[in-house]
Amino acid sequence: MFNESYKLSNGVKIPKLGLGTWLLDDAQTAQAVCYAVSIGYRHIDTAQAYMNEAGVGEGIRSCGIAREELFITTKVAAEAKTYDAVTQSIDESLAKMGLDYIDLLIIHSPQPWMEFREGHRYFEENKEVWKAMEDAYRSGKVKAIGLSNFLQDDVENIVASCEIKPMVNQVLAHVSNTPLELIEFCQKNDILVEAYSPIAHGAVLDHAEVKVMADKYGVSVAQLCLRYDIQLGLVVIPKTANPNHMRNNADLDFAISDADMETLKNVEHIKNYGEHSFFPVFGGKLK
Repeated sequence: MFNESYKLSNGVKIPKLGLGTWLLDDAQTAQAVCYAVSIGYRHIDTAQAYMNEAGVGEGIRSCGIAREELFITTKVAAEAKTYDAVTQSIDESLAKMGLDYIDLLIIHSPQPWMEFREGHRYFEENKEVWKAMEDAYRSGKVKAIGLSNFLQDDVENIVASCEIKPMVNQVLAHVSNTPLELIEFCQKNDILVEAYSPIAHGAVLDHAEVKVMADKYGVSVAQLCLRYDIQLGLVVIPKTANPNHMRNNADLDFAISDADMETLKNVEHIKNYGEHSFFPVFGGKLK
């Protein structure tokens, strides 16, 4: 898997498999980056909201691999909705990580997390955010720009007025919760889709039907879920600090049949993400 990549609309190559760092603190993140790089990972995903960009930077400096061999993604905080706030936040991310450039910069959400999927859609504000992203791209601070958690009309709002089209949309996409219409829309518009929580933040691991399918292929549920997303044409960024899980997640040298892909697309929709259900991306509500 480590040699496989997609090409973004601007020609930049992005590894199909990345390491997610959500819910890891700086120390855990620095160690996880070093572990991952030693195993073969070259794509690391973080965000301003994760509060571990400094840990990513420490891991980059300690891992023994040249910066240009790594692909680093971070995300503009969902609450930053003005040109100036975004411009300042980009410089802060670069400083925290100790980097001269970011490979991929993403708007973390179309709305602040406290208002996620509510009435005010922030269409005009997101246009201002995008202008700041475009200027950072033109200046060389970032090599690619994109979106996260944007629904189709959120994407259309950006595309209608932008000078540089979004190159990715990072969304929740996994077996038992796959936004197939949104994925198709993005792909038709040359926007690569990335899947975060591709193993449903662990909630799918005990799914009986999925376990039977994984057994059929002689793989783990996690491997089956990652392969499923990749066969849909998505980047996958499973989060783990465990080196054994990192290795397992990269061992994807098998193919799911077309019939089994259709079965997995139609698995009963997951209703409970366990202890993490309160997060807005899993249908919860922050108070």
